Amino acid sequence: MGKTKPDIKRRPKQGRRRKSEAQRKQPLPEMHAVGLQALIRCPRCKGNLQAHAAQGPAGLAGSSPPGYACRACGLEYPTVGGVVDFLPHGGGSRGLGQKLMESERMVEIYEGNWWRASKLFTPFLGISLHDEISLIQRITSPGPADTVLDLACGPGLYARSFAQGSPARNVVGLDLSWPMLRYASRKAGRLGIENIAFLHGDAHQLPLRDASVDVANCCGAMHIFGEIGRVLGELHRVIKPNGRFSTALAWRSSNPLNRLKAYLDEKFWGIHYFREGELKDRLDQAGFEPTVYHAKGVWMIAGATRRP
Repeated sequence: MGKTKPDIKRRPKQGRRRKSEAQRKQPLPEMHAVGLQALIRCPRCKGNLQAHAAQGPAGLAGSSPPGYACRACGLEYPTVGGVVDFLPHGGGSRGLGQKLMESERMVEIYEGNWWRASKLFTPFLGISLHDEISLIQRITSPGPADTVLDLACGPGLYARSFAQGSPARNVVGLDLSWPMLRYASRKAGRLGIENIAFLHGDAHQLPLRDASVDVANCCGAMHIFGEIGRVLGELHRVIKPNGRFSTALAWRSSNPLNRLKAYLDEKFWGIHYFREGELKDRLDQAGFEPTVYHAKGVWMIAGATRRP
């Protein structure tokens, strides 16, 4: 795949408008109708899911996007705004770092010129966003028909990159933040990307079947997960044997300023900075063969292969 500049243009400012019924019930991408049901399962009881039409006000099946119901426990997972909700009753506790990512304001600036795409960030991370996305693609080397999970997908930067790489590739983006997911779904729709699906779910309890994805990626979120061992265990479960995993996360070095920032961020924001050896040990214990490709500033990028 040739180098292409990722779509990181700043969104024009918009006033707060009440969404129309048509906007709230936007059509689902083709990925939902064709391949998603073969990948997902009930996160509560691990049962199989059955697609069903959403019910209108009169209780009649209408043109609303389909949701899913568990055949075993009967729990229903509706589709809202093009996103399948696997946490219909809310998620677990969130640290300040996670809460920041769930704010509407953060969604507005995340892909703009004042956050990750900003040139001001590059010296602190040691790599630009464009180069990071390219490195992630090289680490994972997704095949043209692979299934890819973008865990904690945020506004969909990496998910869109994977999906646009091949129309035959199925991409699933999962996140805990509704504002991020709503933006990601709308952006994919505007760009005409049909091989991508977005799920509202918990990284600690993925709504995916065992060995269902060829590639998984998680950038900018591993350092805010509450139970990293549990998340890595879930990734090992859903990635196929010899599948690939990539991650970008906060790095703790021996630099005094880095160590001070790591201390303050963990104390006040719940952001954990990983030492290189710590990350490698975690991945190894979870059943992966890890390799670190980048460790500069406050940022580390690593890849891993799932052991059979």
